[in-house]
Amino acid sequence: MKQIDFSQPRLQSFNGIFLIFFADLAKRIRQNIYILALPFLQKNLFDDYGTLIYLGLFLLVLTQFIFSYLSYKKFRFSIQEDAFHLDHGVIRLSHVEIPFERIQNINLQQGVFQQILNVVGFEIETAGEGTAEIKIKALDKGFATALKAKLIEEKNKVQTEVEIESGPTDETLESTPDSSASVLFQLDFRTLIKVGVSSNLFKGVGLLLAFFAYLYNFIMDFVTNIYDIDLEEDFTNRIPETLTFTSVLIVSVLVIGFLITVLTTVLKFFKLKIIKAQQNFEVEYGLFKRVNKVIKKSKTQIFEIRTNPIKNLFNIKNVFVSQASSHQLSEKQKIGLVGLSKVNLKSLFKSLFEHEYEALTFDVVHSKHRLIFRYFYKNLFLLSGLSLAVYFVFLNWFSLTVLIALSLFLIFISYLRMKKSSIGVNSNFISIRKGSIDTKFSLIEIHKLQSVKLTKNIFQQYNGHADLVLETASGMLKVEYLSLNEAQELMNYLLFKIESTHKNWI
Repeated sequence: MKQIDFSQPRLQSFNGIFLIFFADLAKRIRQNIYILALPFLQKNLFDDYGTLIYLGLFLLVLTQFIFSYLSYKKFRFSIQEDAFHLDHGVIRLSHVEIPFERIQNINLQQGVFQQILNVVGFEIETAGEGTAEIKIKALDKGFATALKAKLIEEKNKVQTEVEIESGPTDETLESTPDSSASVLFQLDFRTLIKVGVSSNLFKGVGLLLAFFAYLYNFIMDFVTNIYDIDLEEDFTNRIPETLTFTSVLIVSVLVIGFLITVLTTVLKFFKLKIIKAQQNFEVEYGLFKRVNKVIKKSKTQIFEIRTNPIKNLFNIKNVFVSQASSHQLSEKQKIGLVGLSKVNLKSLFKSLFEHEYEALTFDVVHSKHRLIFRYFYKNLFLLSGLSLAVYFVFLNWFSLTVLIALSLFLIFISYLRMKKSSIGVNSNFISIRKGSIDTKFSLIEIHKLQSVKLTKNIFQQYNGHADLVLETASGMLKVEYLSLNEAQELMNYLLFKIESTHKNWI
């Protein structure tokens, strides 16, 4: 690509008009779904005012397209000597400046509509922001790559000047792609299927039940308001309370939930690739939404390894990396690296932390047995609600059997969570273990801790226990129900290590 003058204000790709239009139109439809659906459900209304309804819908779509076009024309960005500049807005104009030194990450991503329109999304993450501060929806891929390289170059120039004045720091952006970049790991389709099969089944079941609940509530609310029909009473009276129906329903939900889990995993992590470039890693994945993110060595806060019996059988592990942010990261904001072999895991850990993963040993402190009561109390609300539903809706021997089986299962899960809850410490790292069937190992470098504190509820104040709370730049981790003496010793040790280290947390 020829040299590009980024100092001249530029628009997004022309195809961005359609991307902005469809995104805004979908948003308006979601916001006004009840009003828009009303003419199609009221036959008389549609027969009497059909022409006006069609004309109104046409004018609404046309108005939205004009607004989207103006939004496209007003959205201009450029790179000046001091910062990245952005102007946007239709009715209310805004000007944003991002100094180069504030830039933390630059991510490219490509959703399904962006793939159809042959454009990519461009995001700039800055210090102190939990999400991207700059989001450009549609750029040509070649131009986006060149823009990313230019911003990285400007960022590193500023950083070099700072290092000359005040000494070297660890805060540098990833280098531009060069011949030294190498593919550390590429997920093949067979391993991806294994990842899907070994994923959390309850996640797929939960998505399925959430969809059914949303659909049921929408239909109930809509039809009841329009036709004044009590569907809930009618539906309750017509439920076939038979063993066959209930068994088929449960099996169907589990099977469909399993298939949803596999499918969502395949779509999300399709063609996962990890590219190592000097001290950082560039991660790409996704089918309908192609995501490009950077794992920075200095910004990495929590290194989480997830496994379960099926993953152990397949000899794979999932890793989720949490990077520094201004707030607690959600699950979606963590960078997922799935289907890693033991060799891949060792190589990644060595590159990020300069330690051998298999050489790590810890002094481990386990949560006390009283923790099981905390988990049981949390499940008690669920069991109480289900018990009331069983009593008032379909009380019989089968429903009671299912309720008892569910109670025993939840007690067993609580026991597993209590047994796995522990914290391990050595001179450099903290290891926190949690989970029930799935197991999570969270590894944190001690010098990256922001704070350490003890918390005690009203019961712990009298039984000599406490929770140990660790704060990092990507969120909080808690180790529950340690003995008070052990928790205080751990807190004192960690505070001493934090105050005596000269390493930067980011």
